[in-house]
Amino acid sequence: MRSAPFSCQRRLAVLALACVVLVAGASFPATAADAPAAAQADDAANGYTRAQGLFHERKFRDAVAALDAFVAAHPRDARALVLRGDAKADLGENADALKDYNSAIKIEPEYQYAYVTRCETRLALDDVTGALTDCDNAIRLDATDALAYEDRADVQFQREAYALALSDYDRAVELGRSGTYVFAARCDTERLVGKRDLAKADCEKALAIDPKSRRGLWARSRLALVETRYTDGIADLNAYIAQNPKASDTAYYFRGLAYNRISSYRLALEDLRTYVQRQPTDPDGYKERAVANYGVGDKGGALADLDVALRGYRKLGDTTAADHVAAMAKSITAGQAPTP
Repeated sequence: MRSAPFSCQRRLAVLALACVVLVAGASFPATAADAPAAAQADDAANGYTRAQGLFHERKFRDAVAALDAFVAAHPRDARALVLRGDAKADLGENADALKDYNSAIKIEPEYQYAYVTRCETRLALDDVTGALTDCDNAIRLDATDALAYEDRADVQFQREAYALALSDYDRAVELGRSGTYVFAARCDTERLVGKRDLAKADCEKALAIDPKSRRGLWARSRLALVETRYTDGIADLNAYIAQNPKASDTAYYFRGLAYNRISSYRLALEDLRTYVQRQPTDPDGYKERAVANYGVGDKGGALADLDVALRGYRKLGDTTAADHVAAMAKSITAGQAPTP
């Protein structure tokens, strides 16, 4: 079935004062500038301080190199291990980041931020149970940490525990989280629990902050489709897909569905061909493509797609969907349009 088309990483940098202090820092994907770097001569002594600046400059590879030298000289410095984990996570090296977080927590079992950032990484690695445990621990150690609630909301969303997710997003906002991501994520969650008016307001907040936010565009497009505002949904999905076509599989499915609902079958067929090519085991894609095929006059193609969808739903044990697909095929055989 279709998985969520987004991921989130909101890393923090850590600064050394008289005690461990946590300071917010931005998260960005790795770029071509993140080439292998070499440590400087004094990094064994000062690499942590230099890495902080490099991290905030988004020079994650350089930060890792500086921290490698520092950690080699200070193997029990939990701050350095966590900062190196954050840099690795922002490079997409989540498995290696997890090793650093594990080491830091073993050294300092009450290191609250380490649980926050490990929660994010475990979620990125699809360890939902571990992520939930980490976010619970982070909140136990600091019940006023807004980011910990936002991260736990992401975990609950992934678990499809939408009411719990909404409660945590609400708490995160109450505690001061006010960025594009939290409003967009809360919009999506409010839609799923039936609070569409609240969802609309949150989506508008998110896109007012950043009109190009993919998370915001996604959430608003899904809300539009639920409300049968298909043209609005297509417009947002156009903007979402344009930013990263290779990472938009699910968006092609929903845009194809929306095109089907406004009888733009050729455009729908193009999108659904893309989706089925990328997600060949999802029966939803074949079922929706059957609608597009029928719409362009290809009844044979529609029946073939419905046959694949039927077998897929039966394999999944989804008898309701299987019965619906069988009824669609029966309609086509009888010379009638299938009901999506």
